[in-house]
Amino acid sequence: MARPEFEVPEFVSESDSDQIQERMMGNLPADISDMEGDFPYDFTMPTAIEISQLVQFNLVRCLMVAFPEYSWGDWMDLHGGEAGVTRKEAVAATGTVSVTAAYGTVLAAGTVFAVPATDQMEAVEFQTLRTVTFAENETMDLAVEAVTPGVSGNVPANTITIMASPINGVTAITNSEKTSGGAEEENDEDYYERIHAEFQDSQFYVANDADYIKWAKEVPGIGDCIVEPAIEGPGTVGLILVDSNGQPASSTLVTAVYNHIVSPDDRSKRLLPTGSSKLIVKSATVKTVDFACTGLVLDGVGLDDVISTFKTEMMAVYSAAKETNILRYNSARTVLSTITGVSDFIDFTMDGKRENIHLSSSEYADTGNVTFTLEGAET
Repeated sequence: MARPEFEVPEFVSESDSDQIQERMMGNLPADISDMEGDFPYDFTMPTAIEISQLVQFNLVRCLMVAFPEYSWGDWMDLHGGEAGVTRKEAVAATGTVSVTAAYGTVLAAGTVFAVPATDQMEAVEFQTLRTVTFAENETMDLAVEAVTPGVSGNVPANTITIMASPINGVTAITNSEKTSGGAEEENDEDYYERIHAEFQDSQFYVANDADYIKWAKEVPGIGDCIVEPAIEGPGTVGLILVDSNGQPASSTLVTAVYNHIVSPDDRSKRLLPTGSSKLIVKSATVKTVDFACTGLVLDGVGLDDVISTFKTEMMAVYSAAKETNILRYNSARTVLSTITGVSDFIDFTMDGKRENIHLSSSEYADTGNVTFTLEGAET
């Protein structure tokens, strides 16, 4: 849900420093000079400047933070607190590191492995979650978590190859699979959407699809949720999850959503209605879609920036596609055509075609290869 644009109240108009000082000079006694450069003029201008800033900046900001529609940052958090909605914190990526070490080598919990730093990127560090001792010369798979929460911890396979502090006996390090689940702190736009939904519902739950989606999105790291009623027959509900990066939710996130809704250890916090005997939570199946565009004409923007913006904007299109299980060609084409700096292009395809893509109930579209070529470039 897009937040409305703030409209400055009429009473704030005519409040720049010159207008304020003009009114101040107009209120001077008739026998006092109001000529520019005289003492009354020079002494009133600083006051006029301060009043102008107070009205046009400070007062306007006070009005904005009074309403969640226009608020931001810590002020938005206060509105969320009134609604009982907490901003989702950043989530650390998780994964597995394969370590080969000699007999007797001990790796304490918190041992740090890393993706080496480059000229363009700082090292990405991961820490182990438990202490292990190598009983022989062997390779062990160790669960790790990114030291710094956020998307920077989502790294490709075979990139975690060093230790922050080398330990004698360790001879090989790698991650055979990519790490996943890292997510940034919830931004103001997404946070407002949940605050607005909570005010609309007024804490009244009927366990309809909207409630299940809202409950799932309360878990940090969850980006979207697909509800499948009666997934295994009457009294069952299925939730299909993707993370905030548009990828299939990790097993950690799947478990977190289940525990949040079912609360197996504390029934007083249970959200799942008693009549629903079973909740099935699983990760979405991703349908990768390749995009191609030829004859792209750009004005004041680089090709890499256009591709990056296109990938970001398509996330909203993927969410909308789940309402009908159809990824519409015209929606994707519109995303490209409305990117700032895109003047024109010749052809645009999804998976090599100019037609809609149908998704199954458990499929969630994701961006695959993006091949955009500029006008005059060889394809």
